[in-house]
Amino acid sequence: RRAARVALVALVALVQTSFASATTCHAAPIVASDRRASPSATTLTFATWNAKWLFDGVNDVAASPYANGDAAAASAHADAVRAVVQAVDADCVVIVENETCETLARAANASPVYARGMVDGTDSATQQEVGMLTKIDFSSNLVRTENRATWDASQSSCAYSGSKESGVSKHFWTRISVSGRYVSVIGAHLKANPTQPSSCAQREAQVEVLRAIAKARYDAGDAVIVAGDLNDYSDRHVDAGNNSPTSKVLKRLRDFNDDGVDELEEVGGRIAQVSRYTWQSGSSKAKLDYILTSRADIEVVSAAIRHDLVTSSVSDHFPLVATLDIKQIRNTSLLGTVGANSVTNATMATSVAVGIAVFAMTTIFFR
Repeated sequence: RRAARVALVALVALVQTSFASATTCHAAPIVASDRRASPSATTLTFATWNAKWLFDGVNDVAASPYANGDAAAASAHADAVRAVVQAVDADCVVIVENETCETLARAANASPVYARGMVDGTDSATQQEVGMLTKIDFSSNLVRTENRATWDASQSSCAYSGSKESGVSKHFWTRISVSGRYVSVIGAHLKANPTQPSSCAQREAQVEVLRAIAKARYDAGDAVIVAGDLNDYSDRHVDAGNNSPTSKVLKRLRDFNDDGVDELEEVGGRIAQVSRYTWQSGSSKAKLDYILTSRADIEVVSAAIRHDLVTSSVSDHFPLVATLDIKQIRNTSLLGTVGANSVTNATMATSVAVGIAVFAMTTIFFR
């Protein structure tokens, strides 16, 4: 009987371990709370940061710096990440290169005002995810789409030969309410290597998936924020490294409905060029991380990149932080008119039409 009890205990432990490793944090609460100092305020402080391998060091993939099982080093890194999150003290923070709900929680352990959210992606090579910490509870479950898009060589300057189809392996979409106005948040981490032709083409396919989500949510009446590590350069706002894009990723994301007018604004444009970098390696600097906001719904009050908070031992990226004023009513007059930004995209072959319909069907996801 003792042997049977030991076997039963072992089985229970295995089941508990399985459930622990499968913990999810994508669900919105039944009743959403707002833990900002002023819950009725229309002002929102929003940040995004690539925290560089926010992992636990337990059974990590080979690409992880903690793949040798150095859980102590991983824990020390999580402590350093938490210190940065606390110093930024944003209302919402999109965290890139996170591993699990548990590691996301570690980034906010000493900050009970933060709820955490993440939906599992499909990057099997790195097992990195994109998550979010927020003082405003999610109004909708975090979801992702498996839709894919096809790169169109006729519209590209990537210098890539061949075909390229891609989805976005690391992304999420959710919704929060700011003083009664719904804000859709899209977090993403796109393919690395800004000017490498194959990567460039892949990101141009990936951005079509993000554009479909952004357009659907905007058409549904939400204010829209797109944030994360897009691994590309801006054609509109040259960064501190004077980097120029070979892709049209940012251009197409800003004008997500192809009407020649930018619906989204890059908040980094409010930052002086000399300080406009979110990544640094030695003397090389680049702006790879972005917050884009819908211009007719959101006023960008201020923006900054917190170079003062992060050392190279913690991350090679710096937090991008913006103070936003969420308008209660959309003002399309702020968009101007169709003109200089117009591009022809009729030949862009995508498989994201279903995604537009799905994300527009708000009753599927909203409580």
